[in-house]
Amino acid sequence: MKRSNRIVIAGLVVGCISCAQGDVTPINQVGVGARAYSFANNYVAAANDMSSIFWNPAALSFLPVREFQVSVDMLSNTGNTDFLGTKEISDIQRLRLANIGFLSAVPTSRGGLTFAAAYQSPYIFDDNPSFNGSYIDNNQSIQLNRNYRAYGNLNFWSGAFGLQVAPGLGIGASLSLVTGSEKINDVFLKETDGIVVDSYYDSYMYDVERSYMGYDLRLGLLYLLTEKVRLGARLVLPQTIWFTEDPPIDEGFSQGRLFSSYSGAVGISTVLPMATLSSEFRFRAPYDYVDPEDVIPSNSPAHYSRVGAGLGAEIPLFIKNALVRLGYSWDQFDTHPFAIKYDNDTSQAEWGTDGVTANQDRHLLTAGLAYVSSGFSIEASYGYQFWKLNTNGTLNEDNHSQRLLVSWSTRF
Repeated sequence: MKRSNRIVIAGLVVGCISCAQGDVTPINQVGVGARAYSFANNYVAAANDMSSIFWNPAALSFLPVREFQVSVDMLSNTGNTDFLGTKEISDIQRLRLANIGFLSAVPTSRGGLTFAAAYQSPYIFDDNPSFNGSYIDNNQSIQLNRNYRAYGNLNFWSGAFGLQVAPGLGIGASLSLVTGSEKINDVFLKETDGIVVDSYYDSYMYDVERSYMGYDLRLGLLYLLTEKVRLGARLVLPQTIWFTEDPPIDEGFSQGRLFSSYSGAVGISTVLPMATLSSEFRFRAPYDYVDPEDVIPSNSPAHYSRVGAGLGAEIPLFIKNALVRLGYSWDQFDTHPFAIKYDNDTSQAEWGTDGVTANQDRHLLTAGLAYVSSGFSIEASYGYQFWKLNTNGTLNEDNHSQRLLVSWSTRF
């Protein structure tokens, strides 16, 4: 690995707890669309708007309208760390354009055909687990201090279609050009009895920006079992996203790629007299499905599937056209939503066997309000997400994120 080799503390590697380095990069899928987010992103079977491009493009085939949609969101990420008994708190807050897009249905003799195009920003890099602490080693006082901060997005420039191939059965696909950037600021200092012993291993400062470009291809299936029950499925094919670092973290290692395994979801939604319910099951396949020749250790999460599930609900209010929405999702914490490989790195990948474990998986709680008429809609959703990590029994991270998403769309 790269930077993690610089920091060895009593035999424990603490340099790869966060930051995009070695073969693991932290990333959080926040998703697309206010309705989807209010459902805690349990949307593969309930998709019925512009965000279908991301969640299930087959749902476009059942949208015989033209729709324009734009959304903005506010993100907040808080990292609480406990390192050798010393606690520290750090925050990231920012405002973004979350998505903007247009879809249009095309009349056909056999069924629905809809095309869509959009800019969407479904992945973020926000991470800030700074820490400090001290311990005694061979009668020497060792003081450690790390200030780390990373933030950025992966943005999808997408084109998609949905087509009804039989009564009640739709298929779809979306292809996206993925761009984005990530800013990393990392300052580390190790002092032994107040002195920096080795300037290379014990003290460094990085201020790096990564630029990303790649592709994303996802396929969708939606079946209307009855007028009130829908079954949906999504498959995301392995993604490749190339990046460059400026300046490079390590000389000779300025370029590389992010890559993913197969992932997807299956779900069901139903319309009840007083509510619409949507549930789904998600998965990420082991990485040896992508590269069978690579040896992935059995103690690495990349060797296994990661799964998640959740439930969303939409309930009409007594006010005409007003809706309230609620959602909950649980996902196994995944150190490998994307893996990373530098172009000039010929060493054997370690696949995240550096002691990072989840003390608590990701949990997402959401709520939303919407006013939906035949011509336009205004929607707002709020989500609170939390998870806990531990590195080699020494560093504990308690992470909390909040997101407020507001969307406006018009149909004609």
